[in-house]
Amino acid sequence: MSDIKMAVFLLSAVVFSVWAEPVVLTGRDLPRMLGKPVSELRVLGLGGNAIPFQVDEVTLGGEYVLPMGERPNTVEGDGKFGERDEIVFLFEDADEFRGRRTGSGAGGGEVVVLSRGAEKRAVVVLADKSVPLSPKRYIQYDHTIQRIATSFYYAEFAKNRFHFVRAGVTDFKTGEYVDLTNELRVAIHLRALFGLVPMAYTEDNIVCLVRRYKVGPVRLIRRGDFHLNMGLGVKGSKAAVNQICYPQAVKVPVYVNLPIRFRTLFSQAYIEMTPVMRSEGKQFNFTVPSEKLAFSVGGERTDTLHAAMPAGKLFALRNGNMGYGWLLNTTMPPAQLDGSGFVMRRPPSPERKGAAECGFRLTVRDVPKGSYDITNWVLFSGGAEGDIERLGESISKPLKVEILKF
Repeated sequence: MSDIKMAVFLLSAVVFSVWAEPVVLTGRDLPRMLGKPVSELRVLGLGGNAIPFQVDEVTLGGEYVLPMGERPNTVEGDGKFGERDEIVFLFEDADEFRGRRTGSGAGGGEVVVLSRGAEKRAVVVLADKSVPLSPKRYIQYDHTIQRIATSFYYAEFAKNRFHFVRAGVTDFKTGEYVDLTNELRVAIHLRALFGLVPMAYTEDNIVCLVRRYKVGPVRLIRRGDFHLNMGLGVKGSKAAVNQICYPQAVKVPVYVNLPIRFRTLFSQAYIEMTPVMRSEGKQFNFTVPSEKLAFSVGGERTDTLHAAMPAGKLFALRNGNMGYGWLLNTTMPPAQLDGSGFVMRRPPSPERKGAAECGFRLTVRDVPKGSYDITNWVLFSGGAEGDIERLGESISKPLKVEILKF
C-alpha cells in the first residue's frame, strides 16, 4: 500500500460532483493491466482508499460474460483482463487531482486522470489481491421479482418483458421513493405493401427473456433475448439486447441491421415510447429544454405532439429537483426521421390507468440499407439543480482519459 501512496500526489480525497457519472475503461486504456487476473484488479483513490468498482469480461463476439441466470456464459470468459474487457467505477468516487509528484512510480499500477472541463480527478488501477475491496455497493437487485433499487430510483420489470412496469424516483426531502410511473407504453405502427396494409403492435408484443445477468457494486447488466410477436403464432426477427443499469442512469443500446432499404417493404413506420404517469405525476412538468417546451402533466395542454427531432434532445419529468430525463441517440440519418416528435397525451384506453403519457415518437421513412445504433438513456435526478442536464451532457461529451507516464 505504501508504494501506491508514494506513486501519486499527497492530496485529500475531495468529492464534489452532484451526479454519479459512470466511468468505463477497457483493457486498451490500461495496457499494463492486460493479462492480469480479473480477480486481482483493484481501483484506489490517490490516498490508497478502496473505491467501489467492477470488472466485466467481454467476449470476442461482444457478449458480456454474465454468471447468473438460467443460461450463464461464464465458460466464455478466461478470467484474464483483455482488451475488450471493461472496468467500471464512478467519477465522483475518484479523488480531486491537483498535479503530479515528479520521479514517482505507480507501484506496478496505472494512474488514470479523468477530466471534465476544468475538473480533474484521478484513480490508481493495479493488480494486487492483498488490497482489500470496498464494501460499498450502489446497486441492489432481486431477480426473483426483477426489481432494481438505487439511491436515485427503483424499477420493476415484468416476467418475459424488458421494459419496466412500475418505477419511482427519490424525493430527496424525505429520502423516500415517489411512485411516478406505471408501465412503459410502446406503440409500433407500420404500413406495408405501399401503405395498403397497416400493422400495429404494443409492448405486449415485445417478448423478452432475460436468460442471464450480473449485478455488481456499480452496475447491473441484464441480457435479454427478445422478438416481436406478430400474432397468429408468427415471430419476428430475434435480437439480443443488454440493459445496463447504473446508480443514476439506465442504458439500453440496440443494434439494428437493415438488410434492404426500409421503403422496399414499408412506406412508413413509427415507434412511440411514452411512460404512463401515475396520479402522483400530476405534480410534475414535462419539459424539453432545447425546444423550450414545458407542460404540466395535470394541465390543459395534454394530447400534444410537438414536431421535433427527438434524437440527441433531452426530455424530462420533474418536480423541482426531483424527477428523471430521457435521452435518445441514434445513428440513423436525421433526414429520414422527419415526422418525429415529443408526445404528451391522456392514456388512450381504460386499461392504462394513469394521468398522462409523456415521451417521444420516432418516425422512420426511407432509411438506407445498413447497420444502425439506437440507444435510450434514462437519467435520474440527484437532488441538485441541473444535474439531469449534466448527466445528459456527459453522454454526448465523454470524459477525457489520460494515463500518466512515469
